[in-house]
Amino acid sequence: MGDLIKQISAKAKAIDIINSCVSGLHFESAEKYIELYHNKFEDFLGYNELKRELQRVRVDSLIPRR
Repeated sequence: MGDLIKQISAKAKAIDIINSCVSGLHFESAEKYIELYHNKFEDFLGYNELKRELQRVRVDSLIPRR
């Protein structure tokens, strides 16, 4: 049960990290965190969700803001 709570917490932290990205270095760090998450928990579904979210945020960051 404790591992599940750690996994949920780590995934929530990954989402927070992804949403805070504003530069190339931030995106690289978020990718590394996602890889560490995958290696630790072997959660393929969660890994892919995080990768898609990172890609979405990265693309959104390219859209000029007015």
